[in-house]
Amino acid sequence: MVTKDGYVVTNFHVINGADSIHLQNNKGDSFRASVIYTDAAKDLAILHINDSNFRKLKSIPYTFKSRSSDLGEDIYTIGFPRDEAVYGQGYLSSATGYAGDTIAYQISIPVNPGNSGGPVLDNKGNIIGIISGKQTGLDGAGFAIKTKILLDALNEIPANSLNGDIVLNKKNSLSNLSRTDQIKQLQDYIYMVKVF
Repeated sequence: MVTKDGYVVTNFHVINGADSIHLQNNKGDSFRASVIYTDAAKDLAILHINDSNFRKLKSIPYTFKSRSSDLGEDIYTIGFPRDEAVYGQGYLSSATGYAGDTIAYQISIPVNPGNSGGPVLDNKGNIIGIISGKQTGLDGAGFAIKTKILLDALNEIPANSLNGDIVLNKKNSLSNLSRTDQIKQLQDYIYMVKVF
């Protein structure tokens, strides 16, 4: 979840060719969503929940880190390779992605189908990237699009595509919490993307 009013980031490859998209929260509630922005080259898509049953969320507890993260930094992710959220931890293993791609990091977290579009967070609960894939044949090597690329994409969205401005949270309420408490708070803001 990018904003409390229903803007969500995922990967382009997740929604490419979909006739309809639904986002499911951790309680099992499903909401219709529409695509408002895509960038196939960067493998990013921004969705907006356009379902009358969706209620604005409380303040987003995390921030999006705009500067680069450090090699060796401890990181973690929560995603949906299954029907319930799955946690993974590791470290940032390269400042560049596959074949030196500068828009992504290489991460040492096992990435499975269903993790795509999920957040990568640092110890303070800042989102540093969005999982985009893994290297075939190399266990534990995944890739994450850098948050700076996501922030640039949000600024590229034409104003007439939005229902008001996209306002990002500027205050991180996770930074002083233990990892388990961070995860408990995060689960309300990570949605499974279902395409039909």
